[in-house]
Amino acid sequence: MEKITFNELKMNSRNDVLAFLKKLWRGESAPCPICSGELELLHKKAKKSDCDWQCRHCEKVVRTLDLLNELNEQ
Repeated sequence: MEKITFNELKMNSRNDVLAFLKKLWRGESAPCPICSGELELLHKKAKKSDCDWQCRHCEKVVRTLDLLNELNEQ
């Protein structure tokens, strides 16, 4: 499981990234920004957290709080 970094996201603007993160935090499924596969919750039973998502196709992990921190640093 490799973590997706901000630079790997194929999004044009800050607003696109924020819309993507908000969609995940609402619990809605979204396509993987790398391979367009479907993202699933990483912690389904243990934590019931909506902060970490994983693409089952490319095995990349989207850690939303880390991406938000990277976005704020720019």
